[in-house]
Amino acid sequence: MLSFSRPGRRGLLVLTVLAVFQSPGFSQTRWHKMDVGPFFSATFPPRRGSVAAHTHKGIAIRVSREPGAAACFDTELLRMSAGWEGSFVNFNKNREGLGGLPQMGADSLFSNHPVCGWVKDGEFRDPRKRPFGPMPDAMGKYKGLYRSAKGTVLSYEVAGVGILDLPGIERGETAGVFTRSIEVGKAAHSLSMMVCSAVGDQVELAPAAGLEMMAFEKNTEMTLIAARDGKLSVRTLEKRKNSRVIALEVPPGEQPRRVKVFTWHGKKELLAAALGLVSRSPAAAEFAPLLEGGPKMWGEPLITKGVLGGRGAYVVDTLTPPFDNPLKAMLFFGGHDFFSNGDAAICSVYGDVWIVGGIDEKLERITWRRFATGLFQPLGLRIVDDRIYVLGRDQITRLHDLNGDGEADYYENFNNGCQVTPHSHEYTTNLQTDPAGNFYYMKCSNDSRSEHDGSAIRVSKDGKKFELFATGFRNPNGLSVGPDGTVTVGDQEGTWVPATRLDFVSKGAFCGYMPSHHRPTAPKVYDPPLCWIPKNVDNSAGGQVWASPEGWGPLSGKLFHLSYGKCRALLVLFEEVDGQAQGGVITMPWKFSAGAMRGRVNPSDRQLYISGLKGWQTTSPRDGCFERVRYTGARVYLPVALAVKKSGLMLTFSEPLEPESASSPSRYSVERWNYRWTKNYGSKDWLFSNPDKMGHDRMQVNSAKLSADGRSVFLEIAGLAPVMQMQIRYRLRSVDGNDVRGDIFHTIHKLGAD
Repeated sequence: MLSFSRPGRRGLLVLTVLAVFQSPGFSQTRWHKMDVGPFFSATFPPRRGSVAAHTHKGIAIRVSREPGAAACFDTELLRMSAGWEGSFVNFNKNREGLGGLPQMGADSLFSNHPVCGWVKDGEFRDPRKRPFGPMPDAMGKYKGLYRSAKGTVLSYEVAGVGILDLPGIERGETAGVFTRSIEVGKAAHSLSMMVCSAVGDQVELAPAAGLEMMAFEKNTEMTLIAARDGKLSVRTLEKRKNSRVIALEVPPGEQPRRVKVFTWHGKKELLAAALGLVSRSPAAAEFAPLLEGGPKMWGEPLITKGVLGGRGAYVVDTLTPPFDNPLKAMLFFGGHDFFSNGDAAICSVYGDVWIVGGIDEKLERITWRRFATGLFQPLGLRIVDDRIYVLGRDQITRLHDLNGDGEADYYENFNNGCQVTPHSHEYTTNLQTDPAGNFYYMKCSNDSRSEHDGSAIRVSKDGKKFELFATGFRNPNGLSVGPDGTVTVGDQEGTWVPATRLDFVSKGAFCGYMPSHHRPTAPKVYDPPLCWIPKNVDNSAGGQVWASPEGWGPLSGKLFHLSYGKCRALLVLFEEVDGQAQGGVITMPWKFSAGAMRGRVNPSDRQLYISGLKGWQTTSPRDGCFERVRYTGARVYLPVALAVKKSGLMLTFSEPLEPESASSPSRYSVERWNYRWTKNYGSKDWLFSNPDKMGHDRMQVNSAKLSADGRSVFLEIAGLAPVMQMQIRYRLRSVDGNDVRGDIFHTIHKLGAD
């Protein structure tokens, strides 16, 4: 177990926020051994010694490695929410750290209330209706962070005024003083920054040249706050039981101004040493050199050798990840995309982005270069104009390599409109774009604690507009956007979701999960899915992907649904009848070495690439996978189209069928059943013929008629009607003597004309 530091052992910072909270014990996990970088983003619960609640979008920033010290910045309220000395971050012991929230590495020595960290005028308060999401842009906006040789520089705006903020620590033999070097841009009005809570009785201090200082004493412990080139004041938070805070007052100015703020906490007998450190400290840092790119951190790329697949029309090649790496980085992949040169960027749910090179026909020498770290459980990534956009729970981050050394230096907040709560399962998944350049992603449900849970999110091309595109999702692990802008989503079986459902989603749709309907009046019905998928076929849905429109054999341009739980892909067949989309799926013979989550086509070779991870219920044998489904040119024996008519079903295959088998009704079997849409977890299979009895109805195939080209078969079936689930089993042969066997699981909403 990690040991937690206690207040008063050594001097420290006073920057932040979080309330008293004791979680279950934290044991060592692989995540503890991983070098997560100079900062780490997460939702942090309060620790002992704090005055506040959760930091929902927090960035823990290392200000010292040996001995360890850190501060937490709240990107929503633009405040330093907590500061501590000791371990950096402690991870939950469940599910390799993903089973609960991480914690700050030690008890809070300083904290701030959950109110806005800066104000133009008036009281420090929380201006939001709910304690989730960013403040209104007019009050303040987080812009991003820079990685520099002197530390992590935060960039944000307050009432239209640009702020640069560099947290740090300066140490002596017996004391350590936390610092914030701050640059405030040109402003026509004054600003106030909340430095820390004021606890205890104020103590008089002797004046010092160039410094404004305050001190407070409680139970033989002292808190010292000082400002160089700035003024301090004591403010009262009327809505916080008359709590007091120390504020930095910044007057209007025609030019940018730099201020340095100091905070120390420790035993009374160490106050003199802390005062000495503050008096000798230099002025605030020059910021311009810190915005040009930080030093390279992660060394030379790691090299692996890929493994090519075996025989067949479509084979699975493995781009071997460097699981055993000197950084102890955990490679559980949540999204990937490709640059114009064919290289890939791939993100891990543990906060990394890697650049993958050497993706060629043979995969003899694959290079893996760590590009970015410290992101908030990224589970989606998109490359636009060779720029990486990565999706975390807190925001879409656009990554910039400012000095061309192959590592990200500026982590830009592209859009952070999505609300985050402490719910541990509140993932955001699978970043996509439509033909107009708008971004889409999914937000898992948290039982409606926020305004955005269980929704498909759309963000405008420029990142300025955030909106709910559709609602009523439970725990969707991905989506896709087709070449024509069609949005698809796969949702997980559970309460209000009787089985995995695959949707073609239109703007404003409600997709069935009642706790996240986000409507003034609860809906009575849901918008129907494209199809339902039985649990034995897909017990946990991933995203979807459209194959290359050409150059990929008979499956070119087809849609695939990925099964995270089964580590495989399903071919999606669909049609539109009177404006209603409907269809079904066929299991592909490909097997991936981790739960299939994301699919992309590499424009350089037009092959399909799959990434995924092992984290929840899955048959995955590896932590993560990055694999290529490669078309070899061999023949394919699969259905490629399905149409429902009033008198039967039309199946179209990729190769001509042997007439005798294809024309025999005994070579086909058809069953149908329904599910129940209730608040219960999942659904039993209920007879179509008797809704009160469980089971499947078998249907008679009266005849099977083969088309002149030998590729299509019409199955004459009496009594077809809308039904939630139908299974068609076929056992045929092709004209060249190959077996053509499989099962189609589909849904009927409407019957087409014969």
